Amino acid sequence: MIEIRELHKSFGSLEVLKGVDLTLEKGKVLVIIGPSGSGKTTLLRCLNLLEVPDKGSLRLGDNAFEFHERAKIPQKNIISLRQSTGMVFQSFNLFPHMTALGNVMEGQITVQKKSKDEARKRAEALLAKVGLADKANSYPHQLSGGQQQRVAIARAMAVDPEVLLFDEPTSALDPELVGEVLKVMKQLATEGMTMAIVTHEMKFAADVADRIILMDAGRIIEQGPPREVLNNPRTERAIQFFNHLNGQKDAE
Repeated sequence: MIEIRELHKSFGSLEVLKGVDLTLEKGKVLVIIGPSGSGKTTLLRCLNLLEVPDKGSLRLGDNAFEFHERAKIPQKNIISLRQSTGMVFQSFNLFPHMTALGNVMEGQITVQKKSKDEARKRAEALLAKVGLADKANSYPHQLSGGQQQRVAIARAMAVDPEVLLFDEPTSALDPELVGEVLKVMKQLATEGMTMAIVTHEMKFAADVADRIILMDAGRIIEQGPPREVLNNPRTERAIQFFNHLNGQKDAE
């Protein structure tokens, strides 16, 4: 489903990804964790070429890319890749002038060229799926943060992606709204949706992930099943990271 090899990405003189190798099988959930600045969001954005890597290779489904200094990726190939992925951002990124229904219809009409009637039926079904059937005609400013994020998930699902990418989807939410978003994501996991998720929600990661990777300074330093990574870290840096997280919880 997803395979990356020796992925590198720099911004000016700052090397953010330093040769990352990763495989994610169809129907599996990958959770990416790590301290701020470790490269996890950049890695996620490279998976749908919101950031184009400097070196390495990426395969997602039938889309394959080789990156090097002189490589120029055709725009049609980038579009093809992005049609295979759905991205959910921490800041929702809904169209403010469209209702919840309109937001979920938009990609179907503009990207998939569906009729309005077809797009509406699909959008209504997806809003019901995320528990927002009664908010179809509400605008983003009329919705809570948790409701907006659930609309964003429905919008990402509307184009029938092969994989959903989540960039810290609950970090902008008030604590009491986090659960309603995680509940939708857990349901998607049980249905076999392939997902790659950047998050700080460790309990959610333990419950949902098939595999966790811990990143630090642009590299993967631990990876494996949740129980192995979270409970028995092998590297000193990983132990330090989890001790810090546990210390934050104790302080709360």
